[in-house]
Amino acid sequence: MLLEKIQYTESHKTELYFFKDVDYKVIDDFKASDLTLAEGEKANGYKALTNTPKVVNTAFINEEIAVIDKIIAEQYYNNWGRIVGDVVSNYQGLSSITSQIGETERERKNFLIESVQYMGQDLATLQKTREDLVGLSDGAPRNISLNDLKMLSSGYVYTTIKPVEKIVDENMLPYVNLAFLKSVSKIDQESQTLLKVINNDHVYVAFTIPEGTSIMGENEVLALKSEMMGTDDPGVNQAFYDFLVKRVDQLYYFPQLRFKYEDKVYSGYFVDVIKEGDQKIIVLMIKDYINDFSNVVIGDGEVYIQDYKAFKIPQSAVFKVNGETKVDTVTKGYFSDPTSVTVEKDILGKSILKADDNPGLNSGMRIKIYP
Repeated sequence: MLLEKIQYTESHKTELYFFKDVDYKVIDDFKASDLTLAEGEKANGYKALTNTPKVVNTAFINEEIAVIDKIIAEQYYNNWGRIVGDVVSNYQGLSSITSQIGETERERKNFLIESVQYMGQDLATLQKTREDLVGLSDGAPRNISLNDLKMLSSGYVYTTIKPVEKIVDENMLPYVNLAFLKSVSKIDQESQTLLKVINNDHVYVAFTIPEGTSIMGENEVLALKSEMMGTDDPGVNQAFYDFLVKRVDQLYYFPQLRFKYEDKVYSGYFVDVIKEGDQKIIVLMIKDYINDFSNVVIGDGEVYIQDYKAFKIPQSAVFKVNGETKVDTVTKGYFSDPTSVTVEKDILGKSILKADDNPGLNSGMRIKIYP
């Protein structure tokens, strides 16, 4: 048999959840035609996004201030994971468990949705954010740019947002669990007109997979996380994900996984594994083609959980000598030379040999097979 190096893949179909860094503000009398650039185009912090000054909606600002006040009063900043539990409860029809006295279900859901953008902030940062909002509440026309509105310093600009986008936010990712991911689809999908900017630097993608399913690089991921953070416990996830955003030099040590979305194959850095019962949540960070996912929250995808260069040979070609695994390579047409090999796995009568694990094998080499 003539050896041929192939790309060996095993894939898993699953729902992909795209967690992005999103910022938004409601502006009076604002519509898509007011933008000075095309929707979805990248803007910097200084670029004027409308031809004329406009007023930031004071009702929206006051509502956001009230959200921060409630976060502080109820001390969510001491345990941001409570937001996840309350979101799950409220979107499973159990809102009475977490609603406060005199608070309607609608008010509670609105608070939970709006609170996500502040998740992870400590008390001092929340107070500073509140001050920035107060500065936008004067009802005066102002230059509409990202910096002037205290928004992200750059990103892709849009004019609508859905409540589900506000919930599936990068700030939420460190605290997610299986119940949360199952609840996401129940969140309102109706669009609201406003100014939205999406960070153009990266997108996090999460998906679930059975706990017993092996994913290439999984052990390496947890070892790297533990090395960088001192532990691989989910309790450090907020600091860990922030660290990866800031320290791209460290991100590059992580293995990459490819995935297919809408007939296009992308690659992301495999950065985390969170085990829960008989499932595990896998987290990837994407650094390329960010704009392709700007308006995607949840979508069906196919993840290549095993994906490497390999040789695929009949299982009968592999034999053992004194406990060592070998194949017979053939030289000059008839001389046999037993060569040590490492078998990654056997499947359907074939042995899969990773190319990287078998430097003694090359494409074009001949081996003996035994039908």
